[in-house]
Amino acid sequence: MTAPSYEACCAAFRWDDVLEALGWRGRATVNLGETLVDRFADGERVALRWHGTGGAARTVSYRALKQETDRVAGWLASIGVAKGDRVAVIMPRLPETVAILLGAWKAGAVYVPIFAGFGADAIRHRINDSGARVVCTHATLRDKVAGPFPHAPTILVVGGAVVAGDVDYEAAMRGAPDIAAPIPCARRDPAALIYTSGSTGPPKGVAIATNLVAAIWPAMRYGADLQDGDVFWPTGDPGWGYGLVCYAVALAMGVPVVFWEALPTPESALGFMAKVGVTSLATVPTLLRGIMALGAERVRAFDVRLRRIASCGEPLNAEVVRFFDAVWGVTPMDQFGSSEQGLPAGNLAATTMTVKPGSMGRAMPGHRIAVLDETGAELPDDTVGLIALAPHAEGTYALDYWSTAPGAPSFRRGDWIVTGDLGRRDADGYLWFEGRNDDVIKSAGYRIGPFEVESAILTHPAVAEAAVVGRPDALRGQIVKAFVVLRPGEAERDGLADEIVATVRRLVGAHQYPREVTFVAELPKTTTGKIQRFKLRALG
Repeated sequence: MTAPSYEACCAAFRWDDVLEALGWRGRATVNLGETLVDRFADGERVALRWHGTGGAARTVSYRALKQETDRVAGWLASIGVAKGDRVAVIMPRLPETVAILLGAWKAGAVYVPIFAGFGADAIRHRINDSGARVVCTHATLRDKVAGPFPHAPTILVVGGAVVAGDVDYEAAMRGAPDIAAPIPCARRDPAALIYTSGSTGPPKGVAIATNLVAAIWPAMRYGADLQDGDVFWPTGDPGWGYGLVCYAVALAMGVPVVFWEALPTPESALGFMAKVGVTSLATVPTLLRGIMALGAERVRAFDVRLRRIASCGEPLNAEVVRFFDAVWGVTPMDQFGSSEQGLPAGNLAATTMTVKPGSMGRAMPGHRIAVLDETGAELPDDTVGLIALAPHAEGTYALDYWSTAPGAPSFRRGDWIVTGDLGRRDADGYLWFEGRNDDVIKSAGYRIGPFEVESAILTHPAVAEAAVVGRPDALRGQIVKAFVVLRPGEAERDGLADEIVATVRRLVGAHQYPREVTFVAELPKTTTGKIQRFKLRALG
C-alpha cells in the first residue's frame, strides 16, 4: 500500500476514528485499564516481553495482565483508595511496575510516576507535593522512600517488605479481591501527574488527562508508524512521560511492548536490539548520539534490523539523522513533545513527508501548532517565537499544572498552551527548535538560539556532544560559551578549540560563534537525557 502524503494524511484524519479504535466512541466515561488491557484479554495475545538484567525473561499475556491488574485495583479499593487519589510508583522496569500503574487506573486513581534513579529528596518532594495516598516501590529502592510524609501514605513493596508497617506486594495480591468493575472516568479526569524534567529549574507537576492515549495516538500511528507485528522497544522508563505514553498507546493498539530492566548504554543497546530483533525503536537523542559516537564501523558490526526510529526529549541534530540514514538506511523521526503539550508535532514515518534533518517536523494530524509572540499574536514564517499548541477538544492531553494555590503558574494563554519552548516555522510548515526562552543568548543585539550553534559544533569529527550558554560580558551583554564533550579516542589539543570556532563561523555565521570553548568529560543532564543548561550557566 502506498503511503499518503502529509497533506492527504492530515485531510483524512478524524478524531472519531481514534475514538472508534479505542472503543470510546459514543461513551461518556471510559477506563484506561480496561482500554489498554481488558479488550485484548480473551486469548493469549502477548502484552509484554520483559528482559531482566541477569538474563531472565518473562512474557506476559493480556489475559495474565488483566488478572494481575484486577488484583491491584481490588487491593487499592480494599484499603480505601478512591477515584482521584494519587498512587506514586518508584520501581525498576519490571512487569509488576506495569501491573501497578494499570491497576491504579482501573481503580480510578491518579498515577504518579517517579523515576527510580532519583535520590531521596527528589522522591520525597514528589510524594508530598502530589499528596500520594499510596507509594509503591521495590525492596532495593526502599531506602530512598524516606519521610517526613505529612500524608502518611501506605507503602507497598515488591520483593519483600523491609520496614515495619510496609505491605508486601505478593502477600497483598494473594489476599486481594478482584475489582468488581473498573471505575468509570471522564476523559478530562486526571489519570497521571507527571513532573517536568527540571531542565530549566525546579520540576512542576502536570495533570495529564485520561484522554492521553487518544491525544498521543497520532504520534504513534503516523509519527512512529507503529504496526502490528512490530518488535517495539521504547527505551524510556514508564516513570517518565515519553516512556509512559509509548507503553500506554502501544498496549492500546494491541502491540506488545519489549522492555529491558537495564539502563541501556550505546554498546549494550546495539547488542540488545540485535538479540531481540527490535524493528521499531522509540528513544531519546542522547542514546542515538552515543551510538553515533561509536563510529559507523562499530555500529555496523551488530545485526540490527530496525524498520523505524522515533526520537523525543530534546532536538535531534541533523548530523545524527544523516548518520543513521547512511549506516542503517533508517531515518530517525524527530518528534517534539513536552509534559504540558504531549506529542503535537513531528516527522511522520507513515507518510511520504520529506524529512529536513534538524527540523522537528510539522504538526501532527488533528493538532494545531503556531509560533506566537509574547502578546499571543501569531508570527510570520521564519520568525522565532513561542511554540504554542491549540489542542482539539478530542485531543486533550494535559489539564494544567497541579498546584491550585492562588497565583500558581498556568501554561494556558487563552486557547493556547505555551511552555517557553522557542522555535520558528519555515515556508513549508516545518518547525525548527531554537531553545528555551531562558536559554536564548542575547549578544551585541543579536538573539542566538543554542540549538543551531550546538548542531554546527557537532559536525566537527572530534565532537560527541555540545551545549552552549550565554556568559555575562560587559561589552556585549552576553557571549556564547560552548561546553564540548569529545568522542572516545579524542583528546584536547592545541588548536582544537579554534577549529570548532571556525566550524561554527562557517556554518551559522560570525555573530554566533563561541568566544569561549571548554572541554568537559560530560554534560549535566536530567535522568531523561535533557541537557541542563541552567547548571552550565551557573558555572560562568
